[in-house]
Amino acid sequence: MAFVEQRLIWEGRINRADLVAQFGISPNQATADLRRFDVLHPQALVYDPRAKTYRAGAGLRAADDRDTGDLLRELRLIAEGVMAAGDGTLVAPPPLALAEAPMRRVEAATLRLVLGAIRDGRALETTYRSFSSNEPRRRRLAPHALVFDGFRWHVRARDLDEDRFKDFVIGRMSEAVVGATVAAEVDRDTEWSRKLTLTIAPHPELGPAGRQAIEMDYGMTDGQLRLECRAAVLWYVRRRLGLIPGHEKMAGHDQHIVLVSIDG
Repeated sequence: MAFVEQRLIWEGRINRADLVAQFGISPNQATADLRRFDVLHPQALVYDPRAKTYRAGAGLRAADDRDTGDLLRELRLIAEGVMAAGDGTLVAPPPLALAEAPMRRVEAATLRLVLGAIRDGRALETTYRSFSSNEPRRRRLAPHALVFDGFRWHVRARDLDEDRFKDFVIGRMSEAVVGATVAAEVDRDTEWSRKLTLTIAPHPELGPAGRQAIEMDYGMTDGQLRLECRAAVLWYVRRRLGLIPGHEKMAGHDQHIVLVSIDG
């Protein structure tokens, strides 16, 4: 039913062959499914006998922000090669291009051990090469979550030797082994549990046209947008948005938004 609705919202039409191809069902079952959709959503589906297809009717709901986000995420998966174009909502997706940074390396064996340690509540012992240390050192971690900063994957863990919660880049781990059962003590990871609200606004140097463009682009209300994130990922969020310390001193045409406040 969800597929029928999304195909109607974005394409304006659907037929039995779409359901047969998408779900591997029989034409008779496809007809039954379309009839069921018609019952659940009165006047949302209208049969066009001339074109021999079903078209979106007046009873079909309008697309909302969630529909838009879902479709754009789907198109990104298609562009990345994760999803086949034929498995998506659109009959024929438009040409797609991504401006992506290289995905940082993550060894499959290491990732498997990280996932297992989180799942089973076990320690993870690994050699870790820190950015600030000349020599790699052996670490004993109690991992409890994964974090993606837009470029790299990290594991959020309690360093058992230092008794501190940190992020560790998975790609910098080697010679990992899973150890004994250990309590990650997630309730002590206050940076992970604490939620923050970032308020952003157009750069004050921008003129009226520029401000309006940025407000529309970000979907701002009354010239501002509020974003929620965990305190543990605050730096990553700020870096991705260009809200690093001193960003407000940059020219408005280079840095379109500024950080107004952080609450929480």
